[in-house]
Amino acid sequence: MKDFVISVNNIVLYVSLAVIWLIALTAMFTSGFLPALGIFVGGTLVWCIVSGFWFVQSATYEELRKLNSNKS
Repeated sequence: MKDFVISVNNIVLYVSLAVIWLIALTAMFTSGFLPALGIFVGGTLVWCIVSGFWFVQSATYEELRKLNSNKS
């Protein structure tokens, strides 16, 4: 079950990055270059922080699972 949750959350993370970039692209034509650049940089930075925490957590889970399977 945890593997399924990890794969779904990874998909959600990348879809959210695509949405952030689409919003920045739309803002470029509606608001101008600087607001769009702010959305792009700020949104990507927030996404990197969130996904970094998520990937560390999921990698930790994978390592713990390997350790537990070796003990048995």
